[in-house]
Formats: sequence, structure tokens, C-alpha cells
Amino acid sequence: MAEIHELKPVGLRDAWRHEARNFTPWLAERLDLLGRKLNLKLELVETEALLRPGGFVDILAKQAGSGANVVIENQLNQSEDSHCLRLLGYAANADTDILIWVAEDFSPYHRSIVTWLNRSDSINVYAVRVRAYRVGDSLAADFELAVGPSEPSTEHPLPLYPRLYRSLVEQLRRDGLTPVGIGGFRGQWRSFETGYPQTVYAVGWSDGTAQAFLQVYGDDKKRVYEGLMKHKSEIGAALNNEVIWEAQGHEYWIRLETKGMPIVGDAGYERARQWLADNLLRLHKVIQPHLNQVMQELRGRSADDAEASE
Repeated sequence: MAEIHELKPVGLRDAWRHEARNFTPWLAERLDLLGRKLNLKLELVETEALLRPGGFVDILAKQAGSGANVVIENQLNQSEDSHCLRLLGYAANADTDILIWVAEDFSPYHRSIVTWLNRSDSINVYAVRVRAYRVGDSLAADFELAVGPSEPSTEHPLPLYPRLYRSLVEQLRRDGLTPVGIGGFRGQWRSFETGYPQTVYAVGWSDGTAQAFLQVYGDDKKRVYEGLMKHKSEIGAALNNEVIWEAQGHEYWIRLETKGMPIVGDAGYERARQWLADNLLRLHKVIQPHLNQVMQELRGRSADDAEASE
């Protein structure tokens, strides 16, 4: 009978003497082991990779199948603020869909931050404990999930909105629309510049309803909205009378929408993406000339008012 050894926990520094020179390469060669613990299929891209503007990351990987970017931040001690800050920087700035933070253990404070990031529904974040053991004369290691997305999926590990919008935003960018913010990859809605402050084009999907709209807000919202209302019949005719005009609270909308569009499977995502792209481009083509005219008239009026007050 083969000898059975006891698992004896050892310090991580006893297993890997140096984080960058020893632990990161070891982890990069064993992404399959880490992935199995998280129900992900990870493929190595590069270690010590430079992501602009996110900075250097320990390990850059991809999720097999979906091609989702995966950033792995690893350390050989307890979670600390410097690594947490880098994680927040990657979440805010890097073109990534999945973040994995590997450490000896995580404080309640750092676990709460990872939980909060997962609630945003814009990125999946995993906090993973690494353990080292002595087995006879050999060393062994394993991973344990500390915090992860509430409903991880082996088939589609991306949150709904990034999966829906990533290729859509790139398509609209190629068609001449500029996303608002860093890449436009955050939140439930995706907004695009009109060329004017406090006025954006946007798309959104919620509970089977897809929307493409112009949103006007801020101090001049009423004047801009009323200026566009003067062209209501022309805008409506150009958009097959499908336009919904709405003034509510502090915001005004001109939108197109369709109900009964559930997202089920790849075909559902593609159908929703195509509707959103086609209709935002329709809306932009029809409304932008009228918006330019309204803004020009308002600027002229403001200039006249300024001269009259002198």
C-alpha cells in the first residue's frame, strides 16, 4: 500500500521566495488549475503585460470561447491597499472584463470592495486565496474562492451588459459615434457624444425592452428640447412616426424603443445588438442636423442677450 502523507500548511514565502520571479511564473503556467476553481477556461496571453491606461498587470489572460480579457493580480501576503488600488484602477481604466485577485487571504474591508465591484454588473471580480502545503518531501498548492460574482456561469462568464455592449460600442465607434467616458463600457446604458454638453445619444436594454434615444439634461434642457419640438413632425416622418417624446423631472428624451426582446443565447444577444446599433444610427442621422440648428440658434440668442445687457 502506498504511503499516505499528511497535508501540512506552509507559508507562501516558503513555497515561493519571490512574488514576481517565482510565484507569478508558477501561476501563469497553472491557469488551468485556477480556472477550474472558478469555472473559467483561462488562456495565458502575457506576464507583466502593459495595459494602457491601466498600467502593468501581473498576468494578462483570455477566457477561452468568449475571448474576454482577464487581468490577474497576485501577491504572496494578506490583501493590502496597494494591490486593491491597482485592482480598482484596472476596473476603471483597463479594457478588461474579468479581474482575479490572488492573495494569501482577504480582509473584510477588501472583500467588501470586491463584492461592490461585482454588484455594478459591469465586470466580474474574483478574490482567490492561495494555499501551500508540504506533502512528504514535496510541496503542493491549491486555490479557494473567497469572493466572486453572485451567479458565475461556465458558459458565459461575462456580466450581461459588457457582453451585450462591447462589440456594439466598437461598431458604433467605427460608424462615427464617440463613446462617453473611457471606452463607454460601464453601467447599464452606453452613451455617445453629440458634440454638445449635457446632451447625449444613448442605448439601453432592460427586461426585454431595447431603447435608442437622445437625452437632454442640465440648465438648458428645456430650451433645447422645445427647440427640437419645433421639428417634431419632420423628425417623426423621417423615423416612421416611431418616436417617443418625453419630458420627465430633470431629463428630456427623444427615443425609439421596442418591447418583447428577451436575450436568450447568442442569437438573442446578436438580435439586441443589431437593433440597438441600427436604431441609434437612425436617430443620430435624423436628429443631429436639427440639434445643430437648435444649438446654433441658442448660441445666437445668448450672444444677443449678452450684448443687450452691456
